[in-house]
Amino acid sequence: MPAHLASWKDRLPSYLRDIRFNFYRLHLCYFVFTILLSSIILYGSTTNGNSDNAQKAFNLRYIDALFLSASAMTNSGLNVVNLGSITGFQQAVLFVLIPMGNVMVVSMSTVYIRKYFFKKKIRHFLQHSKAGRQVAKDIERDSLQHKNDGSSRVPNDHAMTADLRNRKSTKKDRSPHHLTHYGGFPFPWESPSIRNFFHKPFRRLRRPPHDEPHNYLSFKPALDSRGRFLSLDERQREELGGVEYKALHLLGWLLPIYLLFWFCVGVVILVPYSYYPPLADVIRTSQPGNLEPGWWATFIAMSSFCNCGFSLLDQNMIAVRGYDLTLIVTGALILVGNQLYPVFLRFIIWCLFKLVPKDSELHHTCAFLLHHPRRCFILLFPSINTWYLLAAQLGIDFILWAFFDILNIGLSAIQSMSAGQQTLVGLFQSLGVRVGGLYAVLISDTAPAVQIMYLAGMYISAFPIIISLRQTNIYEERSLGIQNSSDEDAEKKSEQSYLSEHVKKQLAYDLWWLILAIWLITIIERTQIVAGGEYFSLWAILFEVVSAYGTVGLSLGVPYDNFSFSGTWHTLSKLILICVMIRGRHRGLPYAIDRAVLLPGEELMEKMDKEVNGRGRDKGDAHWQEEEQRIRREEEGSQAEHEERGQDPEGHQVKGTEEGPS
Repeated sequence: MPAHLASWKDRLPSYLRDIRFNFYRLHLCYFVFTILLSSIILYGSTTNGNSDNAQKAFNLRYIDALFLSASAMTNSGLNVVNLGSITGFQQAVLFVLIPMGNVMVVSMSTVYIRKYFFKKKIRHFLQHSKAGRQVAKDIERDSLQHKNDGSSRVPNDHAMTADLRNRKSTKKDRSPHHLTHYGGFPFPWESPSIRNFFHKPFRRLRRPPHDEPHNYLSFKPALDSRGRFLSLDERQREELGGVEYKALHLLGWLLPIYLLFWFCVGVVILVPYSYYPPLADVIRTSQPGNLEPGWWATFIAMSSFCNCGFSLLDQNMIAVRGYDLTLIVTGALILVGNQLYPVFLRFIIWCLFKLVPKDSELHHTCAFLLHHPRRCFILLFPSINTWYLLAAQLGIDFILWAFFDILNIGLSAIQSMSAGQQTLVGLFQSLGVRVGGLYAVLISDTAPAVQIMYLAGMYISAFPIIISLRQTNIYEERSLGIQNSSDEDAEKKSEQSYLSEHVKKQLAYDLWWLILAIWLITIIERTQIVAGGEYFSLWAILFEVVSAYGTVGLSLGVPYDNFSFSGTWHTLSKLILICVMIRGRHRGLPYAIDRAVLLPGEELMEKMDKEVNGRGRDKGDAHWQEEEQRIRREEEGSQAEHEERGQDPEGHQVKGTEEGPS
């Protein structure tokens, strides 16, 4: 580093000198920069809007432009002004922002970045290592040999795998409830009968990772109970990196095809249908501006697929709820675009695995993705976790749907619809309340009990995917900050308390931020709360903040217009809610210590791989045990968002790591 730059860095405070970029920080910087830039574009392009009254100018304030940019980028869907009032260019800016901040697009970028670094590392290895070229030749020869015999490389005879399997089958001692629970009473869901009822269907689907055929490798790998590779030498690690690169290459074209396919399906169905004369007339005349049906259909297809909740119709989907196809298509796009995205993605890879020839490279690459999904992609989970995710998502949606129909009995706004329409609207609302944000009935017209359920649904909207992501992290105990002295302790901890650790950390991450934001907003909006009428209440503020944090977009609204309730807030309250949206968008990110977001060759990735690989060593190796304990003491993994050291695990320099066992 040049001397003048070094001296400049030395003058910085210590906490700034230690800052290093990781996945979380880069993700946050990308969002903040894009929101600021797009808000300037939105504000600078303000004219008289789409109002048909030339004398009535509509000027978009900068705080509202900033709010709309943040809402679109985080896919929150709250709108402080009616989108029908802004210009077509401004609507187009929001249309571009929606996919730019979508979880699919952002997670897809990690695949391309990691693929680039894998390719760079492999090229360097082959160019500068004679042994590396020999490895490549050996792999190619072995792959040709096994294409014909189809032999399985199941590592049943590996000592480490057998030891782990035997330990896994050992029955764990369980402490009595009166010794482990508050007051001596177990929770209902901890009853053995209830646990067995829920878990029994999934146990039949579970297949130990060491029982999966690894035909894509030229050696018999030793795997632990979570599918992690143990006891790899340098040659085997390089071969595994080549297989992982092929998996990233497959994801590199599969992910954009998935995104474009479903968006095009929505456009192909909705655009022609939007010109159906009765529907087109509703779209053009329901508000000033003569909205073009085709543009509305394209925008709503993008908004529903990315689970944003924005609609160019100021009444959202209420004006078109009588046209069932619009609700069916947008509801289906909400499912495939977020809630069941990991499920559909794994299903597509499984179909490719079954359809292509068994001796093809594509078949082996799909097998690797199915066996070790979280080595390659953030939102691709093992089979058992995917089934749990599917059950959780559909179960929550069904509960919300059932209680919508039950609790709204007798309410005039709901009873005015036919029975069939009530059923369809209830189903659509159950999908929108999680992350979709679109609504076909005013939330303020539903029963109070339904609103409370919607509040809970918005808060837990990201929980199923977050828990799946945390549980499948192959560096899980390090990311949780759990210290274990042996593999047996680690496995016992994994089975008994990983889920509770995840939930505790997530609640601690969420609740204090929500409470602080609500408290500050009530201070700022005190005058309106005291004298603002029935609609300006603490309940409405709570609902709005949770909706923003869950990046959902539902709002109790205001009685005199169609924009969100936050549109009546002061500037400072809107700024706080922008921070809430950004914070909520980042709560579903993986920990900084996560194999799917670490780059090949990165010091932390090498350190974590060596630590996992070292578990295959002899348990009597005192040097390995001492090294393991020292690493865990000096580098306690924690959630990336909590603190500076937790966000920057690389900042913990451990001497002698490179000399550790490999």
